[in-house]
Amino acid sequence: MRGCVRSPVPTRFNPINASSYLRKRSGLVAFKYLRKFVNDTMTSEELNIPESVADFIQGRTPKSIGAKHYMKLKRKAIQFYPRYAEYLAKLRHMAGILKA
Repeated sequence: MRGCVRSPVPTRFNPINASSYLRKRSGLVAFKYLRKFVNDTMTSEELNIPESVADFIQGRTPKSIGAKHYMKLKRKAIQFYPRYAEYLAKLRHMAGILKA
């Protein structure tokens, strides 16, 4: 390995190396952490959205038999989503992204 020059770009191109390289270089956050943040925020004491509804909003399959067959998740998502939308508006306003 003497005299080798290490390239800043991964030598073998594949989507995993490329996305990892771009995230590290640009400071972007991985989607899995964004989904985790959203789920934690929705189920927090501040918003108090039930976990089954948060999972439904995020497109996850229901975990329990009751949630899968007996709950009216769409109706509940319509009921609870405005809480999260209001939270996002406040967050954008604090970050200076939304002009109010």
